[in-house]
Amino acid sequence: MTETKQIAILVTFTLLLGICSIVIISYAPTFFEGDITVGNYTAKYYANGTLLEEYVYDVKTSGKYRMLFRSWEAPLSTKKLDIPYIEFLNVSTSQNAVPYFKDYYGSVWLPEPYIKDLEVFNMVKSLAENNEVGILNINRFDAGRFKVNYKFRIYPPLECDSNLCHLNLKLATKHFTYRNVTLTVEDSSYIENIYPHPPDLKIVRGEGKIVLKGQIAKDKLLELEFLFKKEILSALESFPRSLSDVKSPTVQANAMYSIQYFTASTLRVGTQILTIVFPILFLLIYVIYGREKSFTVPKYLSIIPNENRKPWIVNLVFKGDAVDYDENGFYATILDLHLRGKLKLKSKNGGLTIQVLDTEGTDPYEGRLINFLKKISSDGIVDTDELKKFAIDFTEKKELWQHFTNLKEDIYYLTKRAETNVARSFMVNGRNRIIPMILTSTILFIISLVLYFMLANVTSLAAAIFSSTILMIQSVMGVASPSTLFGKWRGSAYKEKLEWESFKNFLSELAMIKRYTPQDIAMWSKWLVYGTSLGVGDNVVKAMKELGIFIEEAKLLHNIPLIVQPIITASLPGDHWEVGGGVGRGFGAGGGFGGGGAGAR
Repeated sequence: MTETKQIAILVTFTLLLGICSIVIISYAPTFFEGDITVGNYTAKYYANGTLLEEYVYDVKTSGKYRMLFRSWEAPLSTKKLDIPYIEFLNVSTSQNAVPYFKDYYGSVWLPEPYIKDLEVFNMVKSLAENNEVGILNINRFDAGRFKVNYKFRIYPPLECDSNLCHLNLKLATKHFTYRNVTLTVEDSSYIENIYPHPPDLKIVRGEGKIVLKGQIAKDKLLELEFLFKKEILSALESFPRSLSDVKSPTVQANAMYSIQYFTASTLRVGTQILTIVFPILFLLIYVIYGREKSFTVPKYLSIIPNENRKPWIVNLVFKGDAVDYDENGFYATILDLHLRGKLKLKSKNGGLTIQVLDTEGTDPYEGRLINFLKKISSDGIVDTDELKKFAIDFTEKKELWQHFTNLKEDIYYLTKRAETNVARSFMVNGRNRIIPMILTSTILFIISLVLYFMLANVTSLAAAIFSSTILMIQSVMGVASPSTLFGKWRGSAYKEKLEWESFKNFLSELAMIKRYTPQDIAMWSKWLVYGTSLGVGDNVVKAMKELGIFIEEAKLLHNIPLIVQPIITASLPGDHWEVGGGVGRGFGAGGGFGGGGAGAR
């Protein structure tokens, strides 16, 4: 496969992965928001503590829910309490449902005439939680939209100094998704400043009021933090306490909260953008560092590109990635050494014998292969029939365990690693250019994960975690690409790479082999050697069978794996080696009084 196709595949797949991840993130909240959402949440808050709320519940499933409600974490009561509390004033709906209220103590309120209906009373008593107000349909609600109005009076805790008073009012903490939120703060002349949580709510200041709009994800904080002028004490019945300064801690806490929130938001959006940027970076790195000269090479090549090239080098450099080696190079080298008269291979009763004849002119890899054969030989002969007994003797004799371990290391070298440094003379490895992307995606993932747990009340970072995971996958895909994709082939090595691929294509097609059947039997042996090195030796053997051509090397090739199988399958004790591969006061977000939110059961 040409590098143009390789980079096209990489960029296409990583880009599609990035686009799909953004689509998933965009639609995931809708998928996970459940059977009920709050289509519209409208609230008005007055200086005297009155809170008017309107919930429009969107119920998607009929016959599932019998109660739609609004809960609080603060005490809810109709009686005056000596602690900060919320006074229930009214609940109403135009739907065919029964309004109800259950206070902090567990007492139930129902309107006439339902107060005398024991079935309704007992159902509310048993099912409703304390500090809850809502509507009940004994026969369960049908799918549709249900509007419910609530009226409360807030008696909050205040912190006051000589000039200002501070109130942190939580309107929702655990709740359904609020698709559209409109908060109106009346009597704004009392307000010195207001800090919405989350801080990205849109604020519009009008005459005598402040309007805030936005949307709130499921179970995320909705809160208003106020700095009131001291005159608020004359309008709002509350539970004040004196502090030397309320402005500084309010400003500081909200500055930190805003930094955290917008950092999280930037991280969430930034990681999503990077899932599109990474594929573009792959393309840019390829164009700048990895693009090769264009060569015209036929799809099929019947001539061996370079008969002087050692089979193990062909496997290492030209078969797949330029630094990957496999057992086919090992098998092909043994067969090549046999043809060159360095080894003598003979078939024997379904097995194989090997005799070392000569070591002159061998390279380091071939030399280590021959030394391995000597180690497992007996009287200078390697006999595959005797190797199983040989392996058993090694594993049963403790004094030979180290030697046995060394043999396994030899096999690993000969079948999986080889002289990988040789590849450097043919190419420049470009995978190190992807390391910054690996590091970036990993760091972003760790930061997202840490902030997810640290800032759970601030914002959701699940999307950032997901996107950074996609970034890591994209980076791994880049690293898994051929090492030369972002590097360079030296000299004419890329042209030779393409020629070996064309030769492999030729040997993979039986029809092509039949068309160019060589008359010279020796050529079949060379095709078998290089075909084995390229991983298509079986195709050459199959072609010879169909053409009625027999060479001894085809039978020998079938038995060569028997040389290493007994040692690979045998193991020492413990050896697993293998070849292969609420109520409260506080400054800042979440520290307010109130809480709760829309629910259903």
